Amino acid sequence: MSRFNRGSIVVRKSHGQDIYFTVIDIQNKDSAKPLYILRGMFYRIIADAYEDDLIKKDYRNAMTDLNMHVVRAKSNAIRGLNFNRLLLSKARRSSGRILHIDSSERFLNMCRDLYREAGLKSTGYLASENEQPSIIRRALLQSKPGILVVTGHDGIKKSNSDLNSIDNYRNSKYFIECVKEARKYEKDYDKLCIFAGACQSHFEAIMEAGANFASSPGRININALDPAIVSEKVALTDRNSFVTPREIGEITISGSEGIGGINTRGHLVN
Repeated sequence: MSRFNRGSIVVRKSHGQDIYFTVIDIQNKDSAKPLYILRGMFYRIIADAYEDDLIKKDYRNAMTDLNMHVVRAKSNAIRGLNFNRLLLSKARRSSGRILHIDSSERFLNMCRDLYREAGLKSTGYLASENEQPSIIRRALLQSKPGILVVTGHDGIKKSNSDLNSIDNYRNSKYFIECVKEARKYEKDYDKLCIFAGACQSHFEAIMEAGANFASSPGRININALDPAIVSEKVALTDRNSFVTPREIGEITISGSEGIGGINTRGHLVN
């Protein structure tokens, strides 16, 4: 019988206990070697592990550690965005609405808190990655955003080392489908800025589908707040200026290996 249940908080011995995960599924539960499907609690990663690689963590201690990470991450992000926030607060200026679609309610709320603190309007939709392509057009028509975020969790499958194959990624294909649908809705990259992806996502394929920014050029894990940081930077940059991938790399928590993209016009107007 398995020692862990759905909802258990665990870390992996093989990775130096570096990331807190929640167990979201157990495959081959009744076998001698069940496989646990794990979702990151502060990183947008999906992984799997066998029982002998896992250590159970106390919920209270885990949340204390995670809250410290959140405070530190937000502090770093806000430091890089303070000038832009000042532009919005000290002048009668406005930025378009952000539409944020996420598979994690906790991450969605964290990101929307960041938008709210910056004085930005946002609409949030909660949907699993495989459901996101079917709701994207309706969400766009209802909210009419200037900035779209499509994110959740992703990861490279262990069974295949071919990083060029979309089948080697858990959820990248859904992010790609969403971007393609969004570009059918609005082809102009200046009118609709799109961020898509999560941890270790197929960056090149998402960009080719039509994103302005995507994860992950270096196939690394990205922070839960990184998509919101990208969106806020674009939203609070004057429309006569451009947000560059280098700037995004400097202010996001995962840096240029985590988030890449193209020069993108800001959305702040008088």
